[in-house]
Amino acid sequence: MDIIILISFIVLALVGAVIINAVSNKKRIKIFIQRLKNSFGTFERKEADPEKRSSYRGYFRKHSEDEGFFIDEITWNDAEGETLYTSINKCYSSCGDEFLYYSLRHIDSELSEEKMNRYVSQTDSIIADEDTRLKLQLKFATLGKTGKYSVYDYISFLSDVKKIPLFVFYLIWLGYAAAIASLFFNVTLGVCLIIFWMVVCAIFSFAQRRNVEKYLSSFEYIVRTLITCDKIVAMKVPFYEEENERLSELRKDLKGIKTSYLSFIKQSNRQGIADIASGMASLMNSFTLLDIFFFHKMLKYVIDNEASYDKIFAILGKMESQISVANLKASFENTCVPVFEDKEIVKADGMIHPLVKDCVENSFEEKRGMLITGSNASGKSTFLRSVLVNAILSETVYVACAKEFKMKYCELYSSMSLKDSLETGESYYMAEINSIKRILNAKENGKFILCFLDEVLRGTNTVERVAAATEILRYLSGENIITIAATHDIELTYLLEKDYDNYFFREEITKDNEKEDIYFSYKIKSGRSDTRNALLLLKIMGYPKEVYEEAEALSKGFVNTGKWQNDEG
Repeated sequence: MDIIILISFIVLALVGAVIINAVSNKKRIKIFIQRLKNSFGTFERKEADPEKRSSYRGYFRKHSEDEGFFIDEITWNDAEGETLYTSINKCYSSCGDEFLYYSLRHIDSELSEEKMNRYVSQTDSIIADEDTRLKLQLKFATLGKTGKYSVYDYISFLSDVKKIPLFVFYLIWLGYAAAIASLFFNVTLGVCLIIFWMVVCAIFSFAQRRNVEKYLSSFEYIVRTLITCDKIVAMKVPFYEEENERLSELRKDLKGIKTSYLSFIKQSNRQGIADIASGMASLMNSFTLLDIFFFHKMLKYVIDNEASYDKIFAILGKMESQISVANLKASFENTCVPVFEDKEIVKADGMIHPLVKDCVENSFEEKRGMLITGSNASGKSTFLRSVLVNAILSETVYVACAKEFKMKYCELYSSMSLKDSLETGESYYMAEINSIKRILNAKENGKFILCFLDEVLRGTNTVERVAAATEILRYLSGENIITIAATHDIELTYLLEKDYDNYFFREEITKDNEKEDIYFSYKIKSGRSDTRNALLLLKIMGYPKEVYEEAEALSKGFVNTGKWQNDEG
C-alpha cells in the first residue's frame, strides 16, 4: 500500500511539473511574441561587441571565395560595418546572424532584376504579414544560437572526434539486459547489478561528455537546424515557395539524421525556449548513452553531406536575415529600393545615415566626382559615410535610407579612418598610402568603382600633401570611377576643378549676449568653402585668449604674405 501511495505521489508530482512547465512555457512564449511585436519597426544604433565577432563570421569566412565582390576590411571599418551589422541585426538564430553578416559584405556579381525584385518582394511581404513573421521568428528563436563560436567552427571540430566503435554500446546495453534478467533469479542481486551498471554507464558518459562536449554542441545545433528546417517547410509560407522546395530536396540528403533520433541528443547550449523534457532526456542519456551512440552513428552522415547542410543553413539564414532587413525598412519614414543605372552616376534624394540619430537629409547628383570642402565638424565625413553606407545597403540587401537612390552597380572602396599600427610599426602615412594604393590597383582592373576618401594624405606636410593629393585624385577620376573626397585643402578645389565638381558644408556664427557660437546646418551645397572655423572653435571652447588671438594673427599673416611671420619678423 505504501509503495502504491509513493508511486502515485511521484506520478502526480511529475504530471504537476509537466503542467506547470507547460503553462510557464506558454506564458514565456506569449511575452516573447509581444516583445517581437513591440520591437518591429524600431531601429537604434548598437555598438558592436568585439568578443562576439567570432560567433557570426564563420559563414563569411567559409564563403570568402564565392563569386562576387567582398567589401574589404578597410572599407568595412570606414563604414562602421560592425556597428551597422549589430544595429540592423534582429536575428535570434546563428543561421540568421551569420548569413546577415555575409550578406552585408558580399555584392553579387551576377545580380539580375528578377533576383533583386524577388528579394524586395519577400522583405515587403514580411512587413505586411505580421502573423507569418512572428511564427518564423518563434521558430528561429527556438533554434537559437551557438554561443561563443560560429556554427562553422563547431562543424570543423567534428573532424577531430575520436570515434567509438558502435559495438561498445551494444555491449553496454547487453550488460543492462543481463542485469535485468538476473531479477528473475535474485531480486536483490538484480537491483544491485542494475544500480552498479547505471553507475558504470554514468561514469563512462561523464568521461565521454568531458571529451566530446564541444562536439556534441556541434552536432546538436545541426540537429536543431534540421528540426527548424522541417517546421518552416511545414508552414508553407507563400512567398518562400521556392526556398521550401529547395529545403525539402536538401533535407533528403540528410535523411540519415532521423527524427526518432533527435530527442535523444542532449539539448545543451540552447538560447531559446527550453522545457523540463530536456533535463529528463539528459538524465536518461547518462545511463543509456543513447545521445553519444546516435552522435557517432550519424557523425559520418553529417560529414559526408556537409555541403547540403551548408545550403540549408544559408536558406534558413536568408529567411531570418530578411526579417532584419524588413525591420530596417519599416523603421524609417523614407526608404527606397535602389535603382541601378547603366550610366556612371550616384544620386540621392533625402538621404540619411541610419546610424546617426536625427540625421539631416541631403540630396545630390554626381556623374564624375565630388570634392567636398568645409570647416571642422560641418558634416563632411558624415556625408561620405552616409553615401558609403547607403551604397553598401543598396548593393547587398537592396534598400537605401533615402527617398530615392540611384547608382551604377559597382565595387566599393574607401580610405577614411586609418590609424598608426603599433603592432607592425606602420606610421599613419604609410598606412594611408598603402590603403590608397589598393584603390589605384583596383581601378586598373577596369571595373566601375565608387570610391570614398577623407583628407587625402593628412599624415604628411602641407606642400607635399597638396601636390600628391592632386595627382592621386586626378588619377582616381575619369572613366569607370566616381570618387567622393573630403578635404580641408582649398587649393585642391582649384587644381582639380576640371576633374571634380565642388561641394561644401558651411557653419553659421551666432551671438547671444556677445557670446559667439556655431550652428551647423549639415546641408551640402554646390561650390567651394570660403570659411574656416578651427581658430574660432578654440575661442568658443574656452582656450586662453592669447592662444587663439596669436594663432589668428599668424594665420592672417600667412594668408596676406604667403609666409609664416613670427614676433621678430
